[in-house]
Amino acid sequence: MKITDITLSPLKIGKSLLRIETDAGVTGLAEADPIPTDSSRPSVFQAYLENLIKPVLIGEDPLQIERHWETLAEGRGERIYRLPPRFLGVIDIALWDLMGKEAGMPVYKLMGGAARTKIPLYWSVGSGWKMQPEEMLALIKDGWEAGYRAFKIRMDWRGWRQDIDPIKDFKIFEVVRDFLPEGIYLGFDANNGYSVSTAIQQGRKFEALGIDHFEEPIPHWDLPGLRQVSDALDVAVSAGEQDSFRWWFEHLIVLGNPDILQPDILSAGGPSEVKRIYDMCTVLNKPVMPHSPVAGINSMASLHVYSTVQAATRPHEFSIEFAAPLEQIAELYGEHVIPSNGKMKLTDRPGFGIDLNERAVQQHSY
Repeated sequence: MKITDITLSPLKIGKSLLRIETDAGVTGLAEADPIPTDSSRPSVFQAYLENLIKPVLIGEDPLQIERHWETLAEGRGERIYRLPPRFLGVIDIALWDLMGKEAGMPVYKLMGGAARTKIPLYWSVGSGWKMQPEEMLALIKDGWEAGYRAFKIRMDWRGWRQDIDPIKDFKIFEVVRDFLPEGIYLGFDANNGYSVSTAIQQGRKFEALGIDHFEEPIPHWDLPGLRQVSDALDVAVSAGEQDSFRWWFEHLIVLGNPDILQPDILSAGGPSEVKRIYDMCTVLNKPVMPHSPVAGINSMASLHVYSTVQAATRPHEFSIEFAAPLEQIAELYGEHVIPSNGKMKLTDRPGFGIDLNERAVQQHSY
């Protein structure tokens, strides 16, 4: 079996459908970033696809996933490619989906088997920086009514918002904590928004109310500062959603020492690399908790890899923000990619279990 083409279909759901096609008629699927509909604006991913990825992969055996990952990440012979990890992640997802279809098995079985196939999710809501406490509480109530029993509130800070309003942030957390029954999971994501001292002060106040994890309290590149925060607080401090490749995660653990690692299926470099990061975390007894919140193919890839980790008992992130309506996603990929009562149930369908509706692809394509 050989790769014959790699195509992109820009979708109105805010993503592009990537297909790796073969001469055996087996196709692997993934979601890439949206392609600009204005032809005068170039797509960076398209440029990489046409000038680097296709020349490397077309004519190759798609089942040699490890070799292709190494080639695109590090180079081959005298040629150095170093594909951006987010783009590499897209290709890696599609190759694993293709392998699963060729084998007639779900990817979690190819990766060693699932420790669990029913995975709890936490309802993730954000833009807290521009909300009042009551507005955030209304979003949490929506998640409660939808059947979710674990939650995270996000500030979605920008770089210029450092330490701008920690008092309001605490009030937001306080009203949400007061609403949720005792024992219901609640995390707080500062989205890199605090300095070290403010993060420690804020974390102690959260601890007094009851918090389950404190995510990205300071800028993700400040690893010595992250260690200060992690060492000062009892709450589990989490980080890693912006980080790439296992070697950076090693630095993150050695220098920053967060309590929970949160690789993103694209940013980390795809299922192949996320699995290696999880294995490293297992050796070091570090809990893992993925960042891939939007329903679709890539989220299913994240769930498949996460399901293989024996100690992965924390909920997986899920959000309807910055995403297409769930009914459109279900129409494209099948109802089973949509959560039910705050949980995702992985099927035994081949690959990542995507049931692609070609008619819907046509309807939702530009």
